Amino acid sequence: MLREKIVTTLAWSALCIAGAMLADYGLTVLILGDRANYTPFSTLAIAAVVTLPTSYALVSKGLDLRNARDALAAARDAAINADTAKTKFFANMSHELRTPLNAILGFSELLALDVFAPRRKEYADLIHSAGDHLLSLVNDLLDLSRIEAGKLELNFEPLDLAGTIDECVETIAPRARGRRLHIVRDIDPHFPHISADKRAIKQILLNLLTNAIKFSFPGGDVEVFAQVAASGEIVFGVNDHGVGIAEDEQAHVFERYAQTRQQSSAEKGTGLGLPIVKGLAEAHGGRVAIESQLNRGTRVTITLPATRAEPLPAVALAS
Repeated sequence: MLREKIVTTLAWSALCIAGAMLADYGLTVLILGDRANYTPFSTLAIAAVVTLPTSYALVSKGLDLRNARDALAAARDAAINADTAKTKFFANMSHELRTPLNAILGFSELLALDVFAPRRKEYADLIHSAGDHLLSLVNDLLDLSRIEAGKLELNFEPLDLAGTIDECVETIAPRARGRRLHIVRDIDPHFPHISADKRAIKQILLNLLTNAIKFSFPGGDVEVFAQVAASGEIVFGVNDHGVGIAEDEQAHVFERYAQTRQQSSAEKGTGLGLPIVKGLAEAHGGRVAIESQLNRGTRVTITLPATRAEPLPAVALAS
């Protein structure tokens, strides 16, 4: 910025000085014919003293105005993009909400007709499934609103992360089998208990596993891992070998309402999963990172500080 101001000031000053010297020469020599009183060096000095500070002030003002205009244009574009993303999100969310609601209403109406009595259990199961999906969507919206408002309440307690991973894998296993996917566990056998909110950690894992299954190619593997880094930090996450995310889109996957892989997949998402994962990880003092290549897969890693590791019991140390 300063360099640009100096260079522009010098350029304008040179033009002004040259103009002043030409005017002095034309007036003194060519018009008045008084060559004896023509003093170019005095004209040069006076012009430099006058034009340099004046040009710098004018150039600074002009560049400041340009930068303010550019910042305003950037803010306007960001607001337009955010509004567009929000509009797309709510349009998609309305579809997501209507789908289970239509199922609930439709099958409940069929249950009211005696002619469909033999299929009552099937319809009841479908209603339950639709209601469960609807509840999940509402919970995601509530969690995201709490995270954004800074009102997320966590209950920190000693947590067996390896056991929690097993619970999440069992929960998600039917969906994985439906897509002919095999879930692989890579968990450090000496992984310590951690101080964390169990519901939040389960939600992180379930969101990551759900995304990995949704965007993996059928017949492949989904890996869930947990390790202790050399620094003592707690590292866990999910790795898939699916459609991946383009490099220019990876910076946006943790933004509210953003959708990337969904655009290239038959399955649509709400764009809430990864922002919630990021918010919950940061609420634990951690961070989230993503590595991905198109058609090669995606690896999402959660890193919690070493202070989250629970100390081993004295009995275990003695043994």
